[in-house]
Amino acid sequence: MRRRWAVAVTASKPTPGLLSTSSSSIRPFSSRYSSSSAVAAEDLLAETLPPEKPSTGSFLVARLSYLLSRPHWRKNRSLKKLGRSVTPPVVAELLQGGSLDAESALAFFQWIGQRPGYRHSVESYASLVHVLLRSKSRFQVDEVVTFMIKSCYSVEEVRTALETFKSINRAGGGVRFRPSIWCYNTLLMSLGRYGMIEEMNDMYRQINNDQVLPDLVTYNTMIKAYCMEGNLAETKLYLRCLLESGLAPDRFTYNFLILGHCRSKKLDRACWIFLMMPQMGRRRNEFSYTILIQGLCKHSRVNEALSLFLKMGSDACHPNVHTYTVMIDGLCTVGKLDDAEKLLNEIFDRGLVPSNVTYNALLDGYCKRGKFEAAYGVMKLMESNGCKLDEWTYSIVIQSLCKENRLEDAEALLNEAIARGCGPNVFTFSALLHVYCKHGKIADGLRVMELMESNGCKPDAWTYTMMIDGLCKENRLEDAVKMLREMFDKRLIPSVVTYTALVGGFCERRKMNDALQVVEMMESYGCQPNAWTYTELIYGFCLERNVHKAMSLLSKMLEGGSTPNIITYTNLINGQCQEGYMDDALRLLNSMEAKGLVADQQTYTILIDALCKDGRIGEAYALFSSLARKDVIPNKVMYTALIDGLCKSGKIDFAYSLLMRMSLDDCLPDTFTYSVLIDGFCKERKLQEALSLLGTMSKKGVEPTAVTFTILIDEMLYKGDYDHAKKMLNQIFSSGCKPTAHTYTAFVHAYCCEGRVEEAESTVTEMKNEGILPDLVTYNTLINGFGTMGYMDRAFSALKNMIDSACHPNYWTYSVLLEHFLKGKQENIVLSSSELWEKIDVAIVLEFLGEMEQFDCAPNLVTYGALIAGFCKVARLEEAYLMLSHMKKGGLLPNGDIYNSLIICCCKLNRYMEASTFMNSMSECGYLPQLESYQVLLSGLCDERNSEQAKLFFCDLMGKGYNPDEVVWKVLIDGVLKKGYVNECSEMFTIMKELNCYPTPQTLALMAKYTSELSQGETSILEK
Repeated sequence: MRRRWAVAVTASKPTPGLLSTSSSSIRPFSSRYSSSSAVAAEDLLAETLPPEKPSTGSFLVARLSYLLSRPHWRKNRSLKKLGRSVTPPVVAELLQGGSLDAESALAFFQWIGQRPGYRHSVESYASLVHVLLRSKSRFQVDEVVTFMIKSCYSVEEVRTALETFKSINRAGGGVRFRPSIWCYNTLLMSLGRYGMIEEMNDMYRQINNDQVLPDLVTYNTMIKAYCMEGNLAETKLYLRCLLESGLAPDRFTYNFLILGHCRSKKLDRACWIFLMMPQMGRRRNEFSYTILIQGLCKHSRVNEALSLFLKMGSDACHPNVHTYTVMIDGLCTVGKLDDAEKLLNEIFDRGLVPSNVTYNALLDGYCKRGKFEAAYGVMKLMESNGCKLDEWTYSIVIQSLCKENRLEDAEALLNEAIARGCGPNVFTFSALLHVYCKHGKIADGLRVMELMESNGCKPDAWTYTMMIDGLCKENRLEDAVKMLREMFDKRLIPSVVTYTALVGGFCERRKMNDALQVVEMMESYGCQPNAWTYTELIYGFCLERNVHKAMSLLSKMLEGGSTPNIITYTNLINGQCQEGYMDDALRLLNSMEAKGLVADQQTYTILIDALCKDGRIGEAYALFSSLARKDVIPNKVMYTALIDGLCKSGKIDFAYSLLMRMSLDDCLPDTFTYSVLIDGFCKERKLQEALSLLGTMSKKGVEPTAVTFTILIDEMLYKGDYDHAKKMLNQIFSSGCKPTAHTYTAFVHAYCCEGRVEEAESTVTEMKNEGILPDLVTYNTLINGFGTMGYMDRAFSALKNMIDSACHPNYWTYSVLLEHFLKGKQENIVLSSSELWEKIDVAIVLEFLGEMEQFDCAPNLVTYGALIAGFCKVARLEEAYLMLSHMKKGGLLPNGDIYNSLIICCCKLNRYMEASTFMNSMSECGYLPQLESYQVLLSGLCDERNSEQAKLFFCDLMGKGYNPDEVVWKVLIDGVLKKGYVNECSEMFTIMKELNCYPTPQTLALMAKYTSELSQGETSILEK
């Protein structure tokens, strides 16, 4: 950048001094002191009396009232000294007291208004107006009202002035107040300055009601206000009124019309008005050009704007600093920094003085393109020209440095701004705070927040929102809640983004009750959840494996007017897949696409992976093959899922061909891709091919992970090759990786299978020493090993260690432990895990629970849930009831899983009333019954020809807030219809319609398709 000055001069900021005024309070005198000597004595006393604290109360008002009642009060030295303590509220109180006549009131008002540092308020003006109106003679009321309006410096003051204007216009007083058009215009301009459009309309109607003739200024003021908002419809109405009144639009009118069309994005029409101005007898000025140039730049028509800028001279118009600033900003926006710099130099050549805004526009252009050295040069140029760096200058550079993650430079510049007294604004501080929070540097974020407050910059709602979001992402939920309370304490209003950040934090940690409480709180404060809030809740419930609740939120979301997005549907599809509801996941995909949403790479990745895990390889591959038509690029995860699925289904050659195809599709396989193929070779007992593939991936620069090595170790141990397995374990360490719990579990499993439980236990100790905690599979394997060898004491001890290490046992843990416990009691018994629940006696189970307690492993909900589920699977409902009773005696209440196990078992045994009792109890405890329970219940009742009872239960189902689509999919289609009960299904659907619960058109079409097939005599859709 060319510089016109060789030396940069840094302007120093003078330290502001504190101006403190002292004043004396005057004690009232008797009325007998009325001579000039008395006045002199009064002045002397005022000088000698000790000073008292100035007051705006009745004492000061009374003293003023007394002094103003004396003749020649202007010459009174006491009044002059007392005048230092007079504030606008004191003046208002004095005038409202009614002790002064109109002439004295007006004279004092003018006298005090000339005092240095004093400024009349709207209230003091209003008080004077009322005094003047109470008098019998008219005293400049219109002029005072006009000055009252001009004294407004905020929306609140304008509102007060407006109310005063309305009240005196209605009531009047001694003299009827008739505002002039000048007064009305002043009020309209003040209202327009603060965007108070409705109030402007009211005043315009009042002008007509008062039969005051609007002038050109009136119409221009109204036209300008609507043009500023881009509201051309209202603009045209006032333009028509202007023309109908016989007035002609002037240059200001046309300039405002150009502005309005620019604001409403009708640039061609704005250009037409601009071109027509000379033909209408109105000469264009620099403001006409600047308005249109700015409009063109804002809508990315910078070349046209520059062309217009260059033609200004031929129209006898010369760009001012504002015109140059607009053009420089436009050029910087499109990256034409050299042209922008030339314009800055042209400003100097013309003898104009660039403003801070001009420099900041160029500065912003450099910063947005990462040219910070050039930006620093602009800052030096500003100072060398005596243009002081302001808060926006620093804010632009600091925010840009933050976006580039140059935090040290940003904070250094922030400290410089503070040292120079530039007072960085809330946006500057927030930019730095945002980046710190984004990178998890919460301590630094809090430090910046403290720095804000210590420098007199109050954090706003957005600052707190960023901080709350950062705390939530770092799992500091309690601190996030405290910060929300702090917002309330400071009377800041949290936005939907604030609440949603907290909701997302709780959902991520599966604290759904807390998340719902936050939603209740936001609704109680009048803040409605938006699409993102619902999406976070849906994600949380899917994470918690409660997809029914997530689907019910989709219904609530649509009822509330929020529109689900691709992320919402992808979360729901993932939730259905996690629960194994693949058909429903695909139905959701169809519903999503029918709403005009296009599934993305993430959505298809989830579906392909889930289909492969469900063994539906053909469907997964067909979906994968369709991606090319949908312009979706396959990624590594899709290929990996397909390769894994093909390997698991024994199609290793096809899987290997996909690996070759990946390279052709420019999608290079990663460690996970090679690992699943290596696992496929190992499952086929092709260890050499697996090792060869390990060599291939290393040659291609793909480093194996602990998972890759563990797969090979597992196969080596299966073959009994412990030496090579241990060498492979050492290779994990030498490669810089760290073994996982699964790596060590492979050794534990191998040792246990050979009855070498001592070595298995030593391996667990070794992994703990390496800082790797045993997981659920490790403990289950070890417990099974001990049980197989008959070491039940050690098996129970392993269970105790498992619980103490916060690793929660599961159904398989208790099944294995109970199986070995039974074998210990009945030595000759031989049974599989499935036969365990058919043959075991309840007495043995109770004895097992007692043994657990002896090892300080008190049975919990998971324990009883496993036992009850085991008995329910083989329809031993009475035994399940005994376990339920034993659990309740121990002070434990059933959870959702236990209820669902009991409900399904009752339905299998045709004990539907008992199932319904459990459903009601479940709902009373706050659990949502699974739709599969209703599916079995309603289908069973239909089997028994008890359709009336089925309909009653269906009504109960519909009252629980399930998503209508999911009800149709799981209960009607996959339940009632698949059993061939078309009429019963139709009756239930009628109930849905009566309750205004309508599924989507796609679901209706699906149900119609199934109904049509059944009606054609195809009694069992399951046979298809």
